[in-house]
Amino acid sequence: MRRLLPGLTLLLCACPGPAPTPTDGGVDGGASSGTFCTPPPVFMENVTSCQPLATDYLPRTSNSSTDTWPACISDTNTFTPIDPNISSIARVTAFENIAGLLWRDGVLPSPQAFIDARVEYALDQGLDSRLQRREDVHYPAAPAPCSTAGIPAQHPDRCAGPATLLPILNDAFAKGAMGETPRIHAARIEAALVWFLYLSSLSEVRSCTTRPQDCDSAWAYYTGGTARDAPLGLAKRVRALGPETHHRAYDATLAVRCWRNLDNETGVATDTARRDLAFSQLDEALLRGLALVLRQQATELSCTTGEVREARFAFVTTLGPFFDRAARARDAGQADVLRREVTRAGPGEVDVAALTGALDALFPCP
Repeated sequence: MRRLLPGLTLLLCACPGPAPTPTDGGVDGGASSGTFCTPPPVFMENVTSCQPLATDYLPRTSNSSTDTWPACISDTNTFTPIDPNISSIARVTAFENIAGLLWRDGVLPSPQAFIDARVEYALDQGLDSRLQRREDVHYPAAPAPCSTAGIPAQHPDRCAGPATLLPILNDAFAKGAMGETPRIHAARIEAALVWFLYLSSLSEVRSCTTRPQDCDSAWAYYTGGTARDAPLGLAKRVRALGPETHHRAYDATLAVRCWRNLDNETGVATDTARRDLAFSQLDEALLRGLALVLRQQATELSCTTGEVREARFAFVTTLGPFFDRAARARDAGQADVLRREVTRAGPGEVDVAALTGALDALFPCP
């Protein structure tokens, strides 16, 4: 849904209501760790002026009978796994467990919470095992896998997991376990893992070309292996801010499954053109969803205080720079604005209106 017709409306309520309620002191030696927005800013999505591309897969519209895709297994508007044993579901479950320990519902995490979260992260065949080899498939392939010694340093853009995300996570887990500014390091972990889930969904689409079951993982890394209306992980966050953006992303996971159903489902795929249509549909929706997540954190800079505000800033400055490639491909001027605001030295320097305006201009449609 990348065409934007005149009249798109994006509404954001400010931070009205009574003064925020102070949090408890937690590990800060009795001092307040800051205040939250009460109530938080509310984003109201309206993408009625956005139109799907002629090449998009539309399972919610007459079960795909009006789009250009042949009939396939996804036309029922439900995801049918190729292999019922989808290991990536457990990784999204670990993400949810980490969220409960470190940031969900305004929790002030203890040093033990970081230790417990690190255990969840490092489970056998879990998040850490995949993050250490995760590639950003938007960039040219490296001459060897990103798990190869020396390759991440030579190809940091492609080897985003080991080169960029892993140092953030290792540092944040270690400092959080020592009791250092827990909300800030929890926010860094959150932002890094959110981007990992995005990269993982897209990476699995590409690897599904030779490994059919990886299409299941592309769906699961976004949804947690859930139905459309009961999402977990990244899908849960996107749906809370942009319901139609979530549905468009879910549609795109069904497009991935449709492509593979049509393209030698039990062997090596050859229709890379249709694969790339599904990939692009998913990428567009996920970027819009992540932009909404970043937008929400940025708007809360205006109505939080103390370490809570610093945590919002840490999230923005961790996740925000990752958008630069996609933003620059759309509008170099707006990309410069976004880059400037997400690399500020402190929360008081961020021009929230400029940042959110750039995100709205760059990623208006799912």
